[in-house]
Amino acid sequence: MKRMKQIAERLRRPAIWITGIQKRFGLPVLESYSEEYEAFLRKILHLRVLGVSEESLREFWAVERKLIEVLHLDPQSSPTWMVDACAVAADPDRRLLLSNIDLGFILPATELQIGLNFATSSQELFAGKDMGEDALNLLQDYRVRLAAIRLAVGSDLAVLRGAIKWGKGLVQGVVAARLQ
Repeated sequence: MKRMKQIAERLRRPAIWITGIQKRFGLPVLESYSEEYEAFLRKILHLRVLGVSEESLREFWAVERKLIEVLHLDPQSSPTWMVDACAVAADPDRRLLLSNIDLGFILPATELQIGLNFATSSQELFAGKDMGEDALNLLQDYRVRLAAIRLAVGSDLAVLRGAIKWGKGLVQGVVAARLQ
């Protein structure tokens, strides 16, 4: 477990950046944080560096969390359940992008067997579908948003590679100048 200061140092971001992400993404604020929590923050940071807007990520996170809820994938066994799978190896075909929660099926699936929730929870007044929640619609929305994120990341990778190459040359030039 790490303190916020340690995570901020590891991410090379000020603690205020982390507090902002916690607030805007609805993450719990704790005394100390797990590796999984840090991995989630790192994922947000990397996506931002790769050109994905924070607004897109927040909207995507809202859809992802709703999908987790509708598919009953939320164990809620800890206050950080929504990021507890982030340290597990990613599988883009079966796991959600931000939470890394296993869907239990391959993402391109177009059919779901829903309604097999064995967890005890309070009953809603109306069925989810009656209130406009439809797992297939959420899944389609998720897929569309995921494709947009992948497209944004893909288009910025070439630019980022060029910037890294240029930056390395710049740093080497500075080091060489200091040695002279």
